[in-house]
Amino acid sequence: MSRPARIILIGAGWRGSFFARIARMLPEDFEFLGVVCTSAKHEALARDEWKTGIYHSHEAAIADKPDFVIAAVPAHAVDTLAKLYAAHDIPVLFETYCSASVEDMNALYKSIGHAPIQVAEQYPFQPMHLARIHTARSGVLGNVYMAKASFVQNYHMLSVLRRLLGIGMELPTVYGYTRENRRIAGPNRAGDPVMDEIQSVHEEMFLLDYGDKCAIGDYESMQQRSWIRTHTIHVRAERGEILNETVTCLKDYLSPYTYTLTRSEAGTHGNLEGNYLRGIIGNGEWIWRNPYIPLRFFDDEIAIATCMQKMKTFVETGEGFYSLLESFQDQYISLLVAESAAKHQPVQALPQPWHAS
Repeated sequence: MSRPARIILIGAGWRGSFFARIARMLPEDFEFLGVVCTSAKHEALARDEWKTGIYHSHEAAIADKPDFVIAAVPAHAVDTLAKLYAAHDIPVLFETYCSASVEDMNALYKSIGHAPIQVAEQYPFQPMHLARIHTARSGVLGNVYMAKASFVQNYHMLSVLRRLLGIGMELPTVYGYTRENRRIAGPNRAGDPVMDEIQSVHEEMFLLDYGDKCAIGDYESMQQRSWIRTHTIHVRAERGEILNETVTCLKDYLSPYTYTLTRSEAGTHGNLEGNYLRGIIGNGEWIWRNPYIPLRFFDDEIAIATCMQKMKTFVETGEGFYSLLESFQDQYISLLVAESAAKHQPVQALPQPWHAS
């Protein structure tokens, strides 16, 4: 597809605004046809702020034959939209997939399991996570056998942990644990906190035993927005480890060395090139270069833009990047974590219909 992909957005909420903003900033890649609006508020936003077209029904959007649609909708609407657009063979990029039950996932798989659907699971494409995953899989550390993380809720964290370990659809024994804590309120989608307030927060921890590998996670409510909770990644392997941005490994069995995964930023300390992330450097090499220079995308926007461009490639070539089935897997394991915590005992992940694909 040498031309820009013709796209339609479903959902004009907070997360939908990310896709709209990125599409308008990458006109060489995306022709933003408009938004399917279901409320006067969203219609005004699409018309007055985004300056884009408006579709008053899904039938009108389908009739325009977009190359793909982006659905940034609540979880309860995902299954219905997936079936509707699959019936017209229109590819869908879902902002997230978060089914309430294994039964719902199995039913959706039976209905449209092989439809052209991908999920914009952006965390593996955030620059520093991408650099860590590249390093873990590069061979410099040898066989990776443990990955531990604390930064975001389970199904997002699992998508990163599995890539660090090189795990696909393998079925672990799941150990889950939850507790309630107290923490000062931090920022939320509405902005900075307005008072000094201690709130209850839910903490969920897990260990996934894959036999020769394990994944460990720990997440506290709204941790990703908190100013007083550090994001942590720790990877252990036969010949080294990654701890956040620090890589420790061996040149040979007598020669340990350490290097840092470093952000190269333009626009700091008098630099006049602009205000953007140039890339990630490690051990004297560019591990990742920002393809969106000189746009002022922050890390999550870079990751979402990457998902959008990978969706364009998927439509062109069929090469996926995070399929509906892969999202099933991460959500399934996340549900088992909650089940294990509730039962106070380990739970074994079992084969599901989508594992046969």
